[in-house]
Amino acid sequence: MNKYPSPLIVIHWMTVILVLTAYATSGDPTRGATTMDFLVGQIHVLSGSLLFILVICRLFVRRLMTVPEVTAHTPWLALAARAGHGLLYLFMLLTPVTGWLKLSGKVTFFDAILFNLPLMGKPGSLLHQLANYHQTIGNVFITLVGVHAFAALVHHYYFKDNTLKKMLFR
Repeated sequence: MNKYPSPLIVIHWMTVILVLTAYATSGDPTRGATTMDFLVGQIHVLSGSLLFILVICRLFVRRLMTVPEVTAHTPWLALAARAGHGLLYLFMLLTPVTGWLKLSGKVTFFDAILFNLPLMGKPGSLLHQLANYHQTIGNVFITLVGVHAFAALVHHYYFKDNTLKKMLFR
C-alpha cells in the first residue's frame, strides 16, 4: 500500500478541521447582535482565510511530492475520482474567495476586529454577482466533502482496498 506523504496527510486533516469549523460557524459575520455572534463570525472568516492559504500550500506541496495512484475498480470510477478531487480543489479555493468578495462588498471596516482581513472595496458587478453565490457555493462544497467521505468509506468497507488507509497517520 502506498501512503500519502506525511505533510499531505497533515494538511488534509487540517483542511478537514478548517472546513468543518467554517461550516459550523457559517452565517453572515456582519450581522452579529451579540458579542458571541461577532466571535462566531470572526471564527468563520478566519477559518475560511486559513483554508485558502492552506490549499495554496497544499497545491504547492502536492506538486513537489509523489502521491499514490488512485485505486479505481473501473475506468468510470477513476474518472469520477479525478473529477471529484478536481472539484474539491476548485471549491476549496472558490468558497473562501467568494466569501472575501462578499465581505468586501458589505463591510469597509470591522470594529474591534480580531484579525485584519484586507478587503478590496466594492467589487465590480461580475465579482459582486459571484459574491452573492458564496452560500450556495459553500453548500455545494460541503456536499462534495460528504460525497468524498462517503466514497472513502465505500472503498474501505465495500471494496476493502486501502484507499482510506492511504490518508491515515498509521
